[in-house]
Amino acid sequence: MINNSIKKYIRAGLLCCGAAVAFTACTDTWDDHYNSVGNSGIHEGTLWQAIKSNPDLSNFASVVEACDFAKSLNSSQVFTVFAPTNANFSSEDANQLISQYKKEKSAGVTEDDNTVLKEFVQNHVALYNYSVAADSRDSIMLMNGKYAVLSSNDIDGVEMLTKNVLYGNGVLYTLKDKVSYLTSVFEYVSKDPDLDSLYSFLYNPSYYYKEFVPERSVPGSIVDGKTQYLDSVYMQRNDLFSYLGQLNIEDSTYLMIAPTNEVWNNLVTEYEQYFNYPQNVNKRDSMVYTQTRLAIVNGTTFSRTFNPDKVLSDSAMSVSSVKEYSLRQSYWGAPFEYYQYIKPLDAPYGVLSQDPSDIIKCSNGSVYKASTWNIDKLMTFHQYRIIEAENTSNIKEMSKELGNQGDSVTTVQRTVQYVDAQNSFYNKVWSGRFMEYTPTMTVNYSVTYYLRDVLSNIGYDIYMVTQPVLASDSNAAPERRLPVVLKCTLDSPGRDPEVLVNANPTTDKNTQFVTSPDSVNYILLAEDYKFDYCTVGVNDETLQATLKIETDVKSSELRKKQYVRDLNLDCILLVPHGSFYVDVDRVLMFPHGYYEDRPFKWWYLQR
Repeated sequence: MINNSIKKYIRAGLLCCGAAVAFTACTDTWDDHYNSVGNSGIHEGTLWQAIKSNPDLSNFASVVEACDFAKSLNSSQVFTVFAPTNANFSSEDANQLISQYKKEKSAGVTEDDNTVLKEFVQNHVALYNYSVAADSRDSIMLMNGKYAVLSSNDIDGVEMLTKNVLYGNGVLYTLKDKVSYLTSVFEYVSKDPDLDSLYSFLYNPSYYYKEFVPERSVPGSIVDGKTQYLDSVYMQRNDLFSYLGQLNIEDSTYLMIAPTNEVWNNLVTEYEQYFNYPQNVNKRDSMVYTQTRLAIVNGTTFSRTFNPDKVLSDSAMSVSSVKEYSLRQSYWGAPFEYYQYIKPLDAPYGVLSQDPSDIIKCSNGSVYKASTWNIDKLMTFHQYRIIEAENTSNIKEMSKELGNQGDSVTTVQRTVQYVDAQNSFYNKVWSGRFMEYTPTMTVNYSVTYYLRDVLSNIGYDIYMVTQPVLASDSNAAPERRLPVVLKCTLDSPGRDPEVLVNANPTTDKNTQFVTSPDSVNYILLAEDYKFDYCTVGVNDETLQATLKIETDVKSSELRKKQYVRDLNLDCILLVPHGSFYVDVDRVLMFPHGYYEDRPFKWWYLQR
């Protein structure tokens, strides 16, 4: 009988055999190969009988037998075995492996996870038959899923002593030494004690678990309305791979920046304050734990598909980046280069500028052990927040008053204005449109916007962006092009509502904010403002910060045509304090200029 782990592997192998046949020496059936070499080429007995009877393979045989794998090699299933001889695989080596196998088995480790089975036994066995010829050089898959290069005289550089020896259920090779087991990027993290902290996060059972796959399992009878499975297949899942890429897959190649324990612990200590959720948030502690650590690992892995050597000399696009430059507007409100790093290989600031001794080659890429951290939070999670005024989902409420019928009537009317491409203000309006607010009564009015998904205890410069009437009407009359006086109140959870004060008044209105006619206005409402609570991923709108914007124009000022109560609100910007854009006007005055400016490159050169 063939054990369940082998049967699962066989099914997986059959699924990918169509792709594998193009680059391996795998034949469809043993009979095809048998017929090609003739009856005289087959030795009597099974692979296991051949291994057991060969005194030069006694140490290898002892491990195979102790791991209960001998019955597989004695079955009718076809294998290719690469057996190391005793010359460089001693009885002491074998006994250590046997002891480790028993230790793990007694601790409840399954066959699928047993390191001796996976890293030694299955590392010397492949399903199906593989033979070599004088000019052979093929990539084959071993039973543990690792790929090995099989050539005419060696496998992964290990010299063959005998080859192409055929038995009733496969092919036997004897080797001068063991085939080295090369860990994947994901596996390496679990084995390096310097990366224990990263390991505890990536292998946390909350994210790393086995999931039953009914469509690949063998159904049996139905009992009490439930299918009983003769053979249950489970797939290892890791929810974090959606952020990092499939780091355990052998046919993908990744580079991973892995913080050492000291770096990790320092980052956790710093980053936890940025994810200080309100106490009444559901699963608060779990959110603090997860978001803090995701902030560290997001942007640390790079698919070599998108980052060949030629590309890495200029920039590195992590798995977390948005590859399509044109799509970044929809993700971040502008074509920012978050999670993309300029000159990654250049010391001392390049994110991949580790000492060569700290770069570990793995079976599906490399791990860059980082004892210093070159990934700035301004490159990753401390991002611009752009609250577009014309997006009605951002509006919490508009002011109302009692009407003549005793009902509640909105005191303001809103209209989305689109900026024509021929208009001189076209390239100065975020998303090419803004919200026009006009009063419906002869009173001042207010509109309140949500400031969602903010971090806590980290500085933001808060801007209100307004547009002139000319942005939507190039022929607007002078009386429509007057300034408007505004009062702004920030309501942040954990604090009393705070009336924001104009730090640079341009008129005698000391606390209000006054727009400049015929100009785009980037009005600084607060500098280096720190929210007490994080609301990233919080669905409860009552916990979100808000900004109330209200007109503050007297009736006498309207009559004298000093001001108007019309407001053309473009957006509210939460700009990370101390961000890439040191000269704020340089980027904020020209929102579409990102395409030409490449501000991340500029930031790198100025660092």
